[in-house]
Amino acid sequence: MPMLSLAEAAGVFDPVRLRRVCDAFDGAWVSLQKTEAIDPAKALAIREKLAKRIIEKALGNSALDVTELRKDALAYLRSNPPN
Repeated sequence: MPMLSLAEAAGVFDPVRLRRVCDAFDGAWVSLQKTEAIDPAKALAIREKLAKRIIEKALGNSALDVTELRKDALAYLRSNPPN
């Protein structure tokens, strides 16, 4: 499946699923801010990587679990930090 842009992906989710995606992203970002010193120069790249991973996983998952999306995105970020 080709990667959608964030704008394209926003139209794919119904309001409930979109809320779950947003909650997963917000939770992941807050978690990072609490546990790690985030380089301000990399903050945008980190946020983009989190968002793309959550959307990618949400597109292939019929039962969206906010906690699992958040955990997966954080694990992915640890394994694939932005340059």
